[in-house]
Amino acid sequence: MSEYVIGIDIGATKSHLAVFNTAGTFVDFGRWGPLNHETLPGSYSQFEDELERFISGLLSKNNISIKQIANAALGVAGVDTKHQHCIISEILKKLGFGKSTLVNDAFLGVPAGSPTGIGINALNGTGCTLAGIDKEGKMLQIGGVGYVSADPGGGSIMGQKVVSTVFSELFRKGKPTCMTPALLKKLGVENKFDFVDKIYENIDNGDLDVAACNKMLFEAAHENDEVASDILKDIAISYANGISCMIEELTFPRNEELCIVFSGSVFVKSEHPLLIDTVMERVNQDNPGYCIKYTRLNVPPVAGAVIWALNILNGRNIYYDTVCAQLKHI
Repeated sequence: MSEYVIGIDIGATKSHLAVFNTAGTFVDFGRWGPLNHETLPGSYSQFEDELERFISGLLSKNNISIKQIANAALGVAGVDTKHQHCIISEILKKLGFGKSTLVNDAFLGVPAGSPTGIGINALNGTGCTLAGIDKEGKMLQIGGVGYVSADPGGGSIMGQKVVSTVFSELFRKGKPTCMTPALLKKLGVENKFDFVDKIYENIDNGDLDVAACNKMLFEAAHENDEVASDILKDIAISYANGISCMIEELTFPRNEELCIVFSGSVFVKSEHPLLIDTVMERVNQDNPGYCIKYTRLNVPPVAGAVIWALNILNGRNIYYDTVCAQLKHI
C-alpha cells in the first residue's frame, strides 16, 4: 500500500493542503477559505468540522485513506500558546492523524525559504509574526498574539492605520497626507463630518475592505508622502528589532549564513521598497559580523509543511529543491 505525506497551511484568509508521496513527488493540491479558529464563528468546533471536510475531500479525490498518511505537518494560524496547541493536537488525533507536527503557520516560511531549514521568517500578510528555527532545533515566535504584542504590521493593522491617520488629519491637527483626499474620494465624502458615517456605511455594504487600504500607504510613499513614509519606517523598525531579538535568543553562528525570509502578501507583493529596505538596513546595522541572506518567499508556505513532513519521515534534509520546484507555480 502506497504511503503519503501531507502539508497544511491554515490562515486567517486562506488555507492550502498539499499531498506528496513519501519519495517527494507531488500528488495534489487543495484550497480552502480561512480556518483560523480565532476568526471562525464556531471557533474550534467549526475548525474541526471544516478541516475534516478539507482533508477528506482531497484524499478521497485521490483514493487515499487517512491510514496511508505516513506523516503530516501543519502550520496553523491561531496556534500561539501551549493551550491552543493542546486543543488542536487533540483535534488532529480525533481526525485520525498518527504522526504529525503542529506549529504556528509563521514557522512554515523557514523551511519553505531556507534550504537548510534554519533561519527567521518575517511574515507580513493578514497578520504580522516573526518565527525562527536555529541550528539546534530551538524555535521562537515573536508577535501574532493580538493586543498582547500590539503588532504594527499585517494588512489589517496597516489598513486601520491609514484610516486612523486620515481621521487624525481631519480632527486632531495631524500632518497633511495625500492618503486623506484618496480615502475621502474612495468613500465619496464631501463633508469631513460625514467621514465616520461613510466608513461604516461602506464597510456594511461591502464597498470598503479596511485591510485593503494598506495599499494606500505604498501608493502615498511613491508620492514621497512624509506621513506614509514614516508609518512604513516605524513598521520596519519594529520588525527589525524583533529580528535582532530573535538573533540574540536563538543560536545562529556568525560564521554561517543566516537566512531571513520575507513572506506574506504585504512583503511578497510589496509595492514600494521602503519597508523591506528599512528592515534590512536596521538588521544589518544592529547585527554586525553576521552573514545575512535576505530572500522573498517565492513558493506557497505550504511547501514548508511538506518539506518538514518529508524530512522528519525520512530523516534527511534533501527535499527542499524538489518540493519547491513542484509547488512554485501553484
